[in-house]
Amino acid sequence: MKYKRKIITGLTAALLFAVAVPFCTLAAPAEKNPQAAQDIVVVIDPGHGGSNIGGQIPGVDEKNATLVTALAMKEELEKYEGITVYLTRYGDQELSLAERPRLAKAVNADFFFSIHYNKAVPNRLYGAEVWIPSLGENYAKGYACGDLILNELCDTYGLYRRGIKTKLNDKGTDYYGVIKNATALGIPSMIIEHCHIDNEVDVPFFNSPEKLVLLGRLDATGVAKYFGLKSEVLGVDYSSVPKTVVAAPTSAVSQDLTPPETADILTASKADGKIIATLQGSDSQSSILYYDYSLDGGLTWSILHKWDSAGVANTVTIPADGDSLTVRIYNQYDLASQSRTVVLTK
Repeated sequence: MKYKRKIITGLTAALLFAVAVPFCTLAAPAEKNPQAAQDIVVVIDPGHGGSNIGGQIPGVDEKNATLVTALAMKEELEKYEGITVYLTRYGDQELSLAERPRLAKAVNADFFFSIHYNKAVPNRLYGAEVWIPSLGENYAKGYACGDLILNELCDTYGLYRRGIKTKLNDKGTDYYGVIKNATALGIPSMIIEHCHIDNEVDVPFFNSPEKLVLLGRLDATGVAKYFGLKSEVLGVDYSSVPKTVVAAPTSAVSQDLTPPETADILTASKADGKIIATLQGSDSQSSILYYDYSLDGGLTWSILHKWDSAGVANTVTIPADGDSLTVRIYNQYDLASQSRTVVLTK
């Protein structure tokens, strides 16, 4: 709980600012481009609002943090030519999951972005992820744009990359309401989950008003690159930025529902109070994301560690001593497979 107390003071000013802004929905942009009829139109949705608080830790309500980030994203995008930007809410207003995309439809939005911060039970997860529609051109557009946004959040800023994901309900359609409703209205959409507010690994990335603003600016840069925008104010031209091209699926792309096929310890030895191990993990449906380890046959487990390898094998150093080693290897959807237990020798 100590790390949570540290962020309370730093975020107070930003969160008070967020809740003090008067209620307003889809107010006109600050200044319309003279060629507004041809502009790209983007709607940014600060997640939650009103009695729908979202994730909470002491001193931080998600509904306020998302508004600060969304306002910063809007302000940054408006520095580019050829884009008009709206927010679904500018104050502490509660909107349904159907109302938010309908507001985007009312202004003929080219893309709908829902801004969020993550929280997990138990609070072991960390990193940034985006959720996109599961089908057709909206999947392809979401994937291309999501990849560019994660490049900014992860490659530029340093958040751990949890990936681009889909999620289906038990009817085989999109699980998340804003994505499902936006898709029904013909609007490409995504949910941006910036980081986990309840995990110490992610705290340094959001624990001040300036960092909440920076996250919005990074989102905006990814969007600007996706649409190939230019900005005289910023002195940038993204018209030639390459995008990841994926085929538009004709059937819904489901989340990975099975754990990794492979989880093994190829080699392991101990020396000087450390364990050096080569781990093997593979999953045909999604990437490997984390591993954790146990030195007591699976009774207790370490925190989640990053899987710092593009391949199936990963050599790791464990700063501990023990007589045995067991690992669990996790895929992109946080499903794990457990290895055999290896007896350690010097």
